Amino acid sequence: MKWFVILITIISAYVVSKLDSWFIGLALLIFVMIVLIQKYRNERKYLCIVTLIFVLCFCIGLVDLTTFQNSESFTGIVIKSKENYCVIFDGFERFYVNKYGNNDIKLFDVVRIDGNFSNLDFASIESEFDFKNYLKNQGIRRQIYINSYTHTIKMPIDCSRYKFNIISLFQSQKSITLVNLLLLDEVDYNSTLILNLRSNSIFYLFSLSGIYLNYFFYKINSFFNRKMKESLAILLTLFLLIPIFILNIDSFIIKRLTLFYFVKLIALKFKYKDTLSIRSISYSVLLINKYNVYQYGFIMPLLISTFMSFSRLLFKRKKRYIKRFVPQVLIYVLIIPFTIEFNNCINLLTIIFAIIFIPFIRFLYYLLFPLIILVKLPFLENILDFAYDFLLLFDLKFLNINAPEMSQFFVVVHIILVFFTLYLMEINFKKIAKKFIVADMLFLLIYFVPITNSFTNQVSFINVGQGDSTLIRVKNKTILIDTGGSLYKDIATNSLIPYLKSNRIYKIDALFITHYDIDHYYASESLKKYFNVTKIYDYNNFNQYNNEILPIYNINNNILDNVEENSRSLVLWFSLGGKKFLLMGDAPVEIEENIMSEYKDLDCDYLKVGHHGSDTSSSLEFLKYVSPEEAIISCGVDNMYGHPSDKVLRNLNTLKIKVRRTDLEGTIEYLL
Repeated sequence: MKWFVILITIISAYVVSKLDSWFIGLALLIFVMIVLIQKYRNERKYLCIVTLIFVLCFCIGLVDLTTFQNSESFTGIVIKSKENYCVIFDGFERFYVNKYGNNDIKLFDVVRIDGNFSNLDFASIESEFDFKNYLKNQGIRRQIYINSYTHTIKMPIDCSRYKFNIISLFQSQKSITLVNLLLLDEVDYNSTLILNLRSNSIFYLFSLSGIYLNYFFYKINSFFNRKMKESLAILLTLFLLIPIFILNIDSFIIKRLTLFYFVKLIALKFKYKDTLSIRSISYSVLLINKYNVYQYGFIMPLLISTFMSFSRLLFKRKKRYIKRFVPQVLIYVLIIPFTIEFNNCINLLTIIFAIIFIPFIRFLYYLLFPLIILVKLPFLENILDFAYDFLLLFDLKFLNINAPEMSQFFVVVHIILVFFTLYLMEINFKKIAKKFIVADMLFLLIYFVPITNSFTNQVSFINVGQGDSTLIRVKNKTILIDTGGSLYKDIATNSLIPYLKSNRIYKIDALFITHYDIDHYYASESLKKYFNVTKIYDYNNFNQYNNEILPIYNINNNILDNVEENSRSLVLWFSLGGKKFLLMGDAPVEIEENIMSEYKDLDCDYLKVGHHGSDTSSSLEFLKYVSPEEAIISCGVDNMYGHPSDKVLRNLNTLKIKVRRTDLEGTIEYLL
């Protein structure tokens, strides 16, 4: 039953992290503990100890402290230091601080800052990494704008320099990418390798470095145990963890692993060696900082290690190949919700990839470990370059099954079904276990099959920052109007592709480019590398569109008479689900006047406002003419152009037209 206690801890932590309800998680844990204590008297001592530690740490984590210092004179220690920012902690509250080129602020420096407090203010586009939410999940609610700063204490050891010395041992960028990924926990999400791993839904095999570190140090500790006393073996293991800890000082995974061996050493003094008990206590201690439950390094390794500990009993008497491969298949099934959350899809061959790659990555860890003392093994760079090229050979994204992120409720249901299946098999209730297997398979099948896509229509104004992109889904047929675009980031990879995958879309039947401004078309080339785009239309060939999916009409009939790109913009009108839509592209007031003179009875229910709400479009006369119920403005947060203009907003408010903005709401969806 020990594994079951830890499972409930997992579920409690997950509920806490997602719902921000400590009372639900705490009540759930205490209720189950009481039931188990009553039913399994022989486990009382273990259950009481774990429960006491868990509740104690849980209650400490409930307390939210706010600094007593003011922004004119704030002093704190740097607990995280990246290239562009750092996190400073004064014992009460954590603050985000942008370095603005002040690269002499290093980890563990104590600095005095003169500046101003403010709430976190970061913009993000659809499906992009939400840095603001990431900081909040670290317990950071405010930031400091620096006016000036001075060092109170300056640490002589520079951890970033340590990393630089390791990287400087390599010449090949391929090797550097793998060393950063596997050893230094530094991920460049725009690199070719990372993009390929993510598109094939196998990045999780590399991102869960805790699995390999656990295995690596387990082997080291086992080796020492055979040569010396167990307490000395643990001390030596902790000693070898120190350089890894220094290299990844802000990594939750390393903190968790170090704490595990520290608790194990203390437990040994009391002659207590139960691994599950020690793991459960170490995880409970981590809840002193309640924000730890938001970390993937908390929830996923706990799930997997608990599962592996329990399944070892289940498969103990099975044949060798079953003991080796079946648990990996079950682990893959177990973490499906997290794979979807990260990739918006799963790959049918991911489990085969896992069987191939897990031993391969373990082997790489053995080769990389000497780097912590700046020793580079012969031929290591050649091996890493080969590994890099080998990983790029895999391109099986056509086997991906796209899906949106699972709700918290469905994640917990899935985890419970998997674990109860294992438990029922362990106690030899195989008939009931089979019913649980069928229930989970049906649950996943219903979730993955795009049932709703078969009988619904959808129009989405996608948040691509300062740009335009509109998705029209007519049942299982898909039209995309513009792709957005930026010179600084890949909008397709960061935004469009994940969003399309989350809507269970596999191809684009028609792509319309309204005109060739960067913020309307620039992501199209990257998009075509992942999605099959059947046909592309622009102002040069729009008349070739045969309306086989949805009748869409271009009402800008003066394209060929203009040389100015905005004036050549397609202006598209269509009706779907009984609602009329008008998408203005970047058409200026002059085009609006031409439309009013040529179309006497034109109207719409939803208007995609021209030119991102600029005052060069959306005249009061035109807004009266089309008389929409709602107006959608696609623009970026705090964009340099000042879109939307106050004049356009006043025009819309004067006519009592509801205004919706992607910079305020994110992606705006209409399900018809």
